[in-house]
Amino acid sequence: MTAERLILTADDNQQIRMLVKAALRSLGHELIEAVDGEEALQLAIQRVPDLVLLDVTMPKLDGWEVLHFLRKRPETAGVRVMMLTTAAQKVDLDRGTSLGCNDYLTKPFSPGDLRAHVEQILSEQVCLTDGPAS
Repeated sequence: MTAERLILTADDNQQIRMLVKAALRSLGHELIEAVDGEEALQLAIQRVPDLVLLDVTMPKLDGWEVLHFLRKRPETAGVRVMMLTTAAQKVDLDRGTSLGCNDYLTKPFSPGDLRAHVEQILSEQVCLTDGPAS
């Protein structure tokens, strides 16, 4: 059984946040939400989630700025980040990679695809933190 993880969803669209919550509820993780980039950054610093699902287009700070700040802070530098966005051009994918996002899922997405991506990224994190390498 997988230990409960903390997942932060940052999206200014309430319907997307509700869809994410409905899709991930069955995984048994703690889910928290932010409505803009500034709130997302504040919550990530306060709670240090295991995974951030981050929209690109948000008020106050966009997703790129949030990702940049997360990677610069020692306490959040290792947090897994999945961009969850309509920004799906090659330039967007390249920017996400260069800023250090761990995964990229474009909207619209199916609940099953979202669950699969989340389970995969969290299982990778477990492997990276499960004790010393031999």
